[in-house]
Amino acid sequence: MSALPSRPNFYEVQSRQWRISLLFTLFLFLVYFLVFALMAFAVLGLLDLALADLFNLSWPLAARVFLGTTIAALAVAGFQYISTRRAGASFILKRLGALAPDPGDRYHARFLNIVEEMRIASGLPRTKAYLLPFQAVNCLALIEADGTPAVVATEGLLAESTRQELQAAVAHELAHILKGDVFYITLLCSLADFFERLAAALTPEESSPSTAMGYEEAALAHGLAGLATGGVAALAASLSGAVLRLLSLLVSRERELLADATAVELCRDPAGLARILTKARLKNTFVGDFSPVYNPLFMVSSDPATESEGFWANLFSTHPPLEKRINLLADMAGQSPADIAEQVWDGLRTRDQAKRLRLSSEELDRLRPPESEKTEKSDAAAELEDRPWRLRDAQGSWLGPLTTEELISHPRFSLSIMVRNDPERVEARAREFQALRRAVRRFNRRQIGPPPPGESDKCPRCRKVLSDDTYEGVAVKFCRSCRGRLVLSAGLDRILARREFSFSEDLVRRAVELKKTIVRNPLVAAQKAGLKNVGTLICPRCGARMLPRPFNYQYFVPVDKCLSCYRVWFDADELEILQILVEGA
Repeated sequence: MSALPSRPNFYEVQSRQWRISLLFTLFLFLVYFLVFALMAFAVLGLLDLALADLFNLSWPLAARVFLGTTIAALAVAGFQYISTRRAGASFILKRLGALAPDPGDRYHARFLNIVEEMRIASGLPRTKAYLLPFQAVNCLALIEADGTPAVVATEGLLAESTRQELQAAVAHELAHILKGDVFYITLLCSLADFFERLAAALTPEESSPSTAMGYEEAALAHGLAGLATGGVAALAASLSGAVLRLLSLLVSRERELLADATAVELCRDPAGLARILTKARLKNTFVGDFSPVYNPLFMVSSDPATESEGFWANLFSTHPPLEKRINLLADMAGQSPADIAEQVWDGLRTRDQAKRLRLSSEELDRLRPPESEKTEKSDAAAELEDRPWRLRDAQGSWLGPLTTEELISHPRFSLSIMVRNDPERVEARAREFQALRRAVRRFNRRQIGPPPPGESDKCPRCRKVLSDDTYEGVAVKFCRSCRGRLVLSAGLDRILARREFSFSEDLVRRAVELKKTIVRNPLVAAQKAGLKNVGTLICPRCGARMLPRPFNYQYFVPVDKCLSCYRVWFDADELEILQILVEGA
């Protein structure tokens, strides 16, 4: 009985990649040679037609053009190969906004552990891990300039997968690395994208004919000039991009099936890989506005619905149909596709049952046990001490109580306006209070520097010290008094992709009401004062002014954003309402 062939190790794959590099460089040379030859002889042909009396196309001239084309093709092919090899992976990571995992985030820590486990199982000497801030269920693999393999996953993949499913997805990407697919797929995709952008840049833009000559003459001159300067180059670039893209499609399609089989060898769980592919089919797999030429790099196509079987599908689709891949994996596990689907739905139902219920601030206040009269008096005194100020509005009514920060950041505040100090029972112009004059000077200084010692990490609403907390695995700052949260912008993508909480009927009702209000009048989202307490807030981290803005132009939940340190302040219940709107979409 003959022994099974052993899986190649990473060093053998690297050696094979160098041999592939030579063939790839030769192919690049041929492509560039054909492109430059087409351009050169097209220009020579145009000159021969236009200047027949002054220009003669001879064999010696053609031989010199042929030699020049060969030298130019070798030089450009070598330069293009080296630049793409060195910068292809970094360009993709930068374009997708990839970030290093946060070891303090339990989802990220699990991902790092799984990548390390699969690295050991596959025999790779080293790997890197990156995460994409998208809710799509997808992942890809890359080879960086120093030869280090990298596994790149979306936040949606981490949020939607169990440990076994995430392990299978990582094994699939490491299988691509083991088979050597990633090396030349990255090069082909990068070159195809380069040629597409080059073709777009070289395509002449339409413009109106000059009025200094007749319309027909101007149109003819414009057409000839456009053809001579950009038409041939654009055509050549388009053809080159199409050839490279076709090659990337042909290489990738069947490699996905081989990667699935190798992933099963690594993780020993074909059902787990089938389940995550099923979830990818059910969920969103579209990663940003990335060029379609990069589809071959991903585990799942950005549009799985377009995948099919047949001659043309085999020629132009980047991936085999997900249904075919799931069927093959289910067969490996001794199950049917219906069994896999039922396992997915059972997992989703179990997750929904395990969700923790989030209550609104009003519901939490109602659940708070009654306190003694002494405690109520002490709380009232503390409130009076923390919020001593009131501000007269345009109708003559007193607004407040307000903290010092809320008062001086109020849109109506100036040193000449009437204010009232409740503890001292004094009404006067703001400039007559020394404490307010000092606060204004300190407020202005804080716009260009961090908060003074003892003032950082204080709630921008009630000035209480913020506590360290986590929200769905993401580190946040939490105010135990007003229940606001300070969240780093990069952490919001993780929170919105995860599904650990269910929400009370009161929170759902408020989210529906807010959505109806925004639909009736989208401008109200920018009018923060109409929806929340008035006053400009100060960032607890850097001391810059926070700007009242809608969260984004898809979800018009009003929040306060710091554009200096990229943090977002959510008042009580705002983060929950945002999650309800996102999950409802």
